Amino acid sequence: MIRTVLFDFDGTLADTLPLSLHAFRLVFQTYDKRSLTDHDIMSMFGPTEEGILAANLRHKGFLPQAIEAYYEHYRRWHPSRARSSEPVMNLLRELKARGLSIGVLTGKSRRSYDISVRQLGLDAYIDASVTGDDVQQPKPHPEGIYQLLQTMGLAPNEIVWVGDSEADIAAGRSAGVLTFAAQWFGTVQTRQFETQPNGMFRQPQELLDVISSQGADSSADRRWLDWTLRIQAIAQTGLAYGRDIYDRERYEELRGISVAMMADQTGAEKPAVELAFARDSGYATPKVDIRGVVFQHNRILLVKEKSDGCWALPGGWADVGLSPAEVAVKEIKEESGYDAEAVRLLAVLDKRLHRHPPEPHHVYKIFIQCRLSGGTASAGIETEDVRFFPEDDLPALSVQRNTAAQLHMLFQYNRRPEQPALFD
Repeated sequence: MIRTVLFDFDGTLADTLPLSLHAFRLVFQTYDKRSLTDHDIMSMFGPTEEGILAANLRHKGFLPQAIEAYYEHYRRWHPSRARSSEPVMNLLRELKARGLSIGVLTGKSRRSYDISVRQLGLDAYIDASVTGDDVQQPKPHPEGIYQLLQTMGLAPNEIVWVGDSEADIAAGRSAGVLTFAAQWFGTVQTRQFETQPNGMFRQPQELLDVISSQGADSSADRRWLDWTLRIQAIAQTGLAYGRDIYDRERYEELRGISVAMMADQTGAEKPAVELAFARDSGYATPKVDIRGVVFQHNRILLVKEKSDGCWALPGGWADVGLSPAEVAVKEIKEESGYDAEAVRLLAVLDKRLHRHPPEPHHVYKIFIQCRLSGGTASAGIETEDVRFFPEDDLPALSVQRNTAAQLHMLFQYNRRPEQPALFD
């Protein structure tokens, strides 16, 4: 089953090669007084932008100024010389709609990558990223792919890797993953590949066809789960408002069908599903799960759940009589011991679309960033430990409550506080 698509960035998700080439050309003209062709510059590719300049600038004394000049040119010329495309944006939207996660592996520095994803509006779609700053060995070595597999909790047979250069294809084949060449932008690094990809895409839509043929983890299973929850919602609403005895019998039968379907799909015992379904009454609406997000020194606050021994953001079901912000603050206090104040809304997500285990409810998840204002770490009634974790050393997560992709998304918000709230 395909769960995730990993993309290269330059020439694959965005046509930024003309911008990079222009910025490098200006820097080498200014500090080395030499004119380089596109081929000259692309032959230097592999390291990050800082690495390229460190290795190729002849006047090393100007290196710090040259690096800053490169980023200034990159930022200044970005609006006119870099673009994504509507077909690529549609591809990303469709992948997310199908419930697939998206990762990026790029040789770019984190600094230039952040500039581009922010200006092109791509950051909302990307669940995890590895840049040239994050690896010891750049492509064609598969280190970056291995990092993403580990970070996103994936096996090699659960991903598709897409890039536009010889180094991309060689990295994918070395990692043993399904590897495709993208040539849907006018500017690409490689036209003829020495290492043969599994296939080549001229249009982004072709990737969706491959995923459908391979079997995406989301499609059939998610449709059945959605149908089950919809049948349950119709039954619950009918039982709440129906008055005719025969209609009520039909709604009870529908609820029985939805219980059987849910038990069959999840492996849960029918009595447990019946209890979960029968507990709700009235008009059927999604339940609301609220999570408090606290960062301290670039580490995220997590609590260890007694129920499964795994870690989660402090949080739980929304309480009647409390606002979402008040719930986040209350849950942080009860589960971690810390006092906090709500700062901003980060995301409102539909749980069905984000790779959580199936459950008998339709759930919206609200993530609210909070700032600590006092208190000390202290486990609560439902928790047994409280700690802060860095992004590259996350513990075993309680995936019913939060996924690794969601935590990486939250770290992105911590790095880029100016980006708008995400919603499904």
